[in-house]
Amino acid sequence: MNLVQALSVDVGPRLAGSAASGQAADAVADAFRELGLEPRFQEFDLLAYEPEQPWLEVEGEEWPAGPCMYAHSADVEGTVRRIGEGPAPVGDRRLATFAIVADDGRDVARLMTSAFGRGATPFASIHYPVTTPPTAFVSSADSDRLEDGMRVRLRVAGEFVRRRERNVIADARGGGEQRVLVTAHFDSVFRGPGAIDNATGVEGVRRAGERLLERDVTLIAFTAEEIKLLGSRYYVDEAKLRGELAHVAGVVNLDCIGHGDKMMVLASPDELRGRALEATRALGLHERYEIETGPATGGLDSHWFVDAKVPAATICHFPYDEYHLQDDTYELVDEQLMVDAVDFGVALAESQLERPVAR
Repeated sequence: MNLVQALSVDVGPRLAGSAASGQAADAVADAFRELGLEPRFQEFDLLAYEPEQPWLEVEGEEWPAGPCMYAHSADVEGTVRRIGEGPAPVGDRRLATFAIVADDGRDVARLMTSAFGRGATPFASIHYPVTTPPTAFVSSADSDRLEDGMRVRLRVAGEFVRRRERNVIADARGGGEQRVLVTAHFDSVFRGPGAIDNATGVEGVRRAGERLLERDVTLIAFTAEEIKLLGSRYYVDEAKLRGELAHVAGVVNLDCIGHGDKMMVLASPDELRGRALEATRALGLHERYEIETGPATGGLDSHWFVDAKVPAATICHFPYDEYHLQDDTYELVDEQLMVDAVDFGVALAESQLERPVAR
């Protein structure tokens, strides 16, 4: 089974908490069974969110807008005021945030700058989910066009819904007590087929699993990465509670491995990052890619492991223009990028099995 095709084409958009997300979990479990493994589901309750397409008008002109997950609904009018900015997760850009100020002086909504890609992408804000104000995302280009005092109308709608979700877990055949986790997330964003983000990563986990079947490895496909990394956070919280996290020697996470401008090597602690760079040199990846390094924290499923002092790395090819858009499709996949990312992931997993990084 090719999970890029199965998830992005056969299932399509698979927002966490949706029926399509359940179909995606079943497809991943079937792929793990084809490897001769016995997958299990880690189920949990989830406050999911079903957004509608926001509508934005600036100075009488309709502008593209992307939904913000967990934004409260509103239909508002007012003037724009820039209220702050923050660093982009990748690169040196600054991302502006704007308030929509009603005629009585109240801040009634927010416009945020999309962090990646060329469009107004669906994303989450920095707020805790249930306190997210009415918010929509605009493209970087449109953010540059916004000026204080512009007249704006914004309509945001979405529904908070209770759902059950599932991480998919399968142990390879190694019987050792200390295990390395090879992980990726299978959910996608609103209306996004998510071929690159992140059907490629889940297919990468399947391919790595083929090569590590007899090793002390566990394969995990997380749900709900696109809404505050909730699937991986639940896994880490449960593993802490049950005393299982002490048996995790390390993590290799694959995210967006089939298309992108650079090879990103994001690893923590520094010892693991150094070892990862050694692996890129041994595999000749420095000769083929511009390699960028950093910690394995932020908007990555490796984040919660690092937060719990577990050595973890995320491998990705990034950024790319189609990120979180409807044209993140199967046709974008570059097989060589996937092969190289999987080779790298397998090498890093084997390194952590043979010489665990100290916590």
